[in-house]
Amino acid sequence: MGAPAVSDEYTPPRLSRLLHSLPHINVTLHRVNDTFAPNSPVYLESLGILGSIPGAWLILTLTVLLIYLLTRCCDRKQRPPRSITALKITLMILSVLCCGAIGVGLFGNDDLHNAMLQSIQAGNQLAALVNTVKNQSSILEEAMGSRARAPLARLADALDAPVANQTALGTLLRALSALRNNASAAASAADNLRQPLAKLNLDAFMKKAWVWEAARWAGGMAGWCCGGAVCVALLAAAARRSRRALLLLCVSVGALGALVVCWLAGAVLAAGAVAAADACQEPAAALAHHAPHGLPVDMVHYYLSCKVSRENVLTAELRNAQRAVVAVRQALAVLSRGAPQLFNDPGLQPALGALGAGTGEAERALVALSGALECRMARAYFVAAARAACDAGLQALSLQLLAAVVAGFLFTAIVLVDSHAWIYINTKRVRRRSGGGEEQAPFLSSGGSSAASRTLPRPAPFPNGKPPSYGAAVQLMDLERPRYTHTFTYTYTGEDLPSRMSGSATLGRGAGGGGAGAALGGAHTLGRAPHNGKYATLSKQCKTLESSDFY
Repeated sequence: MGAPAVSDEYTPPRLSRLLHSLPHINVTLHRVNDTFAPNSPVYLESLGILGSIPGAWLILTLTVLLIYLLTRCCDRKQRPPRSITALKITLMILSVLCCGAIGVGLFGNDDLHNAMLQSIQAGNQLAALVNTVKNQSSILEEAMGSRARAPLARLADALDAPVANQTALGTLLRALSALRNNASAAASAADNLRQPLAKLNLDAFMKKAWVWEAARWAGGMAGWCCGGAVCVALLAAAARRSRRALLLLCVSVGALGALVVCWLAGAVLAAGAVAAADACQEPAAALAHHAPHGLPVDMVHYYLSCKVSRENVLTAELRNAQRAVVAVRQALAVLSRGAPQLFNDPGLQPALGALGAGTGEAERALVALSGALECRMARAYFVAAARAACDAGLQALSLQLLAAVVAGFLFTAIVLVDSHAWIYINTKRVRRRSGGGEEQAPFLSSGGSSAASRTLPRPAPFPNGKPPSYGAAVQLMDLERPRYTHTFTYTYTGEDLPSRMSGSATLGRGAGGGGAGAALGGAHTLGRAPHNGKYATLSKQCKTLESSDFY
């Protein structure tokens, strides 16, 4: 297992320093310590105040919207008809800008996901390093402990046999005692290496972190996509002609919900971004003091910062195990040379062979432990994870915060304009049904078709529901329009008339005449004309009058 080819030097990113410089204040508006301390109520209070800024803006926005909607819905003042082209163009522009903000949020969410996956991958490498220490410590303890007990007992039984050379026997017995004591010391050191890490399960933690990140990514994608659906629905409402009022109402409700979600997400993202920036100033100290690892703080800080201020506990135990295994190898060498010469026990060689194999396995475990317990390797993995989270991850988190704030402003404008358009269209529709207003152009029709589709004002209804007769119309015109002179000329031919009839009538009123005393003059000539078996026809020519003169 080799160390990653990255520098182990860590520098807080510029964005992290910028967010960390934001004032951390309490409820009395006094600055507090900005060091990352999630267990401190004062620090959490400062983060809550920073996160409450978008929340306060949300409350203010909802209040303004409520006042606006109440004033517009309760307004019954008659206003002249106006074109709604400006509203249509404004809604389209806002919808396009909203789609852009949603796209930025989606990009930030995916970028944050990639950064967190890189950090989790580095954490998995660190977990593999911890597992190496656990496994090799167990191998060392087993080789020098449980597996060495039976060979040592057979070797002790073999040395109990009487021999003539007591000096050589004393040397073998001292070597056996040293072998037994050092093997026990090596097993104890191995247990001391493994015991602090027994409760540390980085594999399970990284799996949980991956599940949490997958859920966060899916939730973020779903939230941003819902906001994008509102923007697309606004575009659809801007493209339809039928049922536009219903679509605008639905879009207004959806935009209002998206507005609330955006500002609430902005509050959470603001507090999270500042907290992450505070932790990224000294990530090693933050993990050492606040991570739920259950290890001594000095040990964690030693491996994550790799600052050799004093000897680490694990390093001291590793050296004790190395010295003990070396002593075991030396004692075993003495026994392997002298015991076969003094004793002819058939169980002697198998016991020496088992002890030799166990010692070799312990030596290999010590080599692996020496590399795994080196602080530079753990530091390199930690720096890779910290860079992924504090550099790319913090940038993506800030990008989502910016997108949420911009989307909140855009959804606010969409609710205002959309509600205004809906109230306008709904009011005009009610007036058209009651017959008291003019027909308006479709909300989403083009400029030319809007002008072409407008109709003339409807005439006022007649008193008795029927139009006046010809004579009554002439008299009314004569009474009410003294400034006009109307001339009617008609010719009538009929089969049943006894004579030809033709004539002209001129109805007029003098400039000084008035009322019912107006003079009526005319000349009539009637005659019979041949009809040649045709049906009777009536032709009439009159001066062109405005249609309003007849109603």
